[in-house]
Amino acid sequence: MIHQRFKRAVIAAAFGGLSALVVLPTVSHAADTLRPEVAKPLNAAQDSYRAHKYQDALAKIAQADAVPNKTPYESYMIEEMRGAAAAAAGDSGTAAKAYETLLASGKLTGADEQRTTAALAGIYFEGKNYPLAIKTAQRYMKSGGTDPDMRTLLIQSYYLSNDCGNVVSLLKPTVDAQARAGHAPDESQLQLLGTCAQRSNDSATYRGALEKLVAFHPKQSYWDDLFSAIRSKPGYASNLDIDTYRLRRATGSLTTADDYMQMTQLSILAGTPVEGKQVVDQGFSSGVLGKDAGTDREKRLQALATKRATSTVDTNGVPIPPFDLAFNQVFAGQAPQGLATMEGLIAKGGLPHPDQAQLHLGEAYFVAGQKQKAIQAFKAVKGDDGSADLARLWILVASK
Repeated sequence: MIHQRFKRAVIAAAFGGLSALVVLPTVSHAADTLRPEVAKPLNAAQDSYRAHKYQDALAKIAQADAVPNKTPYESYMIEEMRGAAAAAAGDSGTAAKAYETLLASGKLTGADEQRTTAALAGIYFEGKNYPLAIKTAQRYMKSGGTDPDMRTLLIQSYYLSNDCGNVVSLLKPTVDAQARAGHAPDESQLQLLGTCAQRSNDSATYRGALEKLVAFHPKQSYWDDLFSAIRSKPGYASNLDIDTYRLRRATGSLTTADDYMQMTQLSILAGTPVEGKQVVDQGFSSGVLGKDAGTDREKRLQALATKRATSTVDTNGVPIPPFDLAFNQVFAGQAPQGLATMEGLIAKGGLPHPDQAQLHLGEAYFVAGQKQKAIQAFKAVKGDDGSADLARLWILVASK
């Protein structure tokens, strides 16, 4: 568990130097000495601890505690050892009280304070006392502690306290920074961020978490959730559905026969039938298509895609727009010509959906293997019809 490492560190600190106690002289007013009547039972406690007799160690520590007129240092040593022995014995209540006393004494500083604070936070967490776990973990971090396990404990404590706002505040900057650096954020942290963002009605953060999940941990369920979130935005343009499938294909997330069939049909309708042929052929070569009762239908679609691949008119006999024909050239292996035409048409202006055209230019560069130019093109997409959402996701995919 999270706090076990901290607990071991506290135990080592408490028991590591006890052998010196037997030779400590009696100095009546020295700040950092133990009188023999205190040192003797503490040394016996150490022997019991080493023999894994933790309850016996606690009894010996209690004997030391019963000595009257203890100095602050003696009290400090007793509580330090009591906390460590109780933690080893699994007596969380006693350990917590001892750690609380130590922290309240003001004698702990630096790494000692951080270790004890972390162990106490872990005890509170395991006892499901999340408010105190939060308060103690915050103290750890304010003292300069940087261990990621304590940050995780704090986030989990907020989540289990139904405080999703603080979960989002803590998690979002971390996963955003990791994604910008090209590092895959932890999948469970992204799931937690998405869940809390959704509960907090923070739709932008929810979509952002899903974008990172599909970029770094692609699964069918994440794609489904993401596209549902994007499509639910006011103003979403349904003709961008093909672009969602392009993203899935780029990340190897076309998995079902329906995926391949839908994308093939959408590609033909979008004026990129060469892409459609490549998709349906991939479906057959991967073994997803052509293996069940739908084989005849799938073969008919493959034949249609093959026929349409060389056509310059759509299924209704209407000429395919020049921009889409140029995009189709890129899929056909004629990237220099197709990209030059697409760039020229965008520069000329007058396209009906300029942000979608910019998105398709980025996709074309990606297909051509020119990822840096693809990223530049995606960064220029500003549309509020869903194209900018897809462009951001493409940037993540292209940056990997």
